[in-house]
Amino acid sequence: MLINTIIKKEADRNEFMIQQYEALLAELPKGSLVCRKGKYYYLKYREEGKICDKYIGTNKELVADIRSKLELRHHYMEMLSSLKQEQKMIRRMLEEI
Repeated sequence: MLINTIIKKEADRNEFMIQQYEALLAELPKGSLVCRKGKYYYLKYREEGKICDKYIGTNKELVADIRSKLELRHHYMEMLSSLKQEQKMIRRMLEEI
């Protein structure tokens, strides 16, 4: 009984964390930075199945900011993937109990 309660609490915590990471991901840009002609930066991403390029410019500070946000997005995606794998294991454990 105690184990069942602990697993249910972990499932709730895990679901909450998944929702939090998905909300954080929604706020961050997706795609990758592309440099053309050595100084012009574009954000390349997909939207509705089409590849889009958004002009960023030559501003080094803006490029660094977007690059850090993309790295943060990558980190959050890894964490989200890990949480979803944990969620699958938790569901299997709950089914067995």
